[in-house]
Amino acid sequence: MATATMTIPAVEELRGFLNSWLIPNDTRVPTETLPDLAADAAAWRHTFARVPVPRGADVTAELLRLRDDLRADVEEHGSARLDAWLERCPQTARIENGELVFRGPATPHGEVLRVAAELVNEGRWRRLRACPDCRWIFYDQSRNNSRTWCSMYAGDSGRACGSIAKVKRMRSRKAAEAT
Repeated sequence: MATATMTIPAVEELRGFLNSWLIPNDTRVPTETLPDLAADAAAWRHTFARVPVPRGADVTAELLRLRDDLRADVEEHGSARLDAWLERCPQTARIENGELVFRGPATPHGEVLRVAAELVNEGRWRRLRACPDCRWIFYDQSRNNSRTWCSMYAGDSGRACGSIAKVKRMRSRKAAEAT
């Protein structure tokens, strides 16, 4: 059971799920981590505290499809695929003590769908963004909801896609001016 008043850890957990496919800055090779996480129950629980450990290859395959569909929705700033998943796997929502509460089977994909539905309900789904360079999913906390890049400066994540893009643009302009 999940209430609609979502905590930041739940948002971060959804981001972690969406970023189980990534393009590391050091290799720039797309990397899939979800099957390895699903195979290691302790690692899964550490990474996804709310989401039950998937049991079986078919559940993992379904989670991969869900993750890819949700990533596509985030990249397109939409929610059509999420809506289709919710139609296939309906969730029950009730008002209890003045709060919206979701109920449904405790399945891995059901819990991910509940978290995503909570974000939509709170108007926060549109704040999820995909970096146009590395495709890392981040949560836009800017006041005007206009952040484009995962990061401007290499911090703990090592990402600095915004700075890299701006340097490339500047070099292109200078090269064009020189010719």
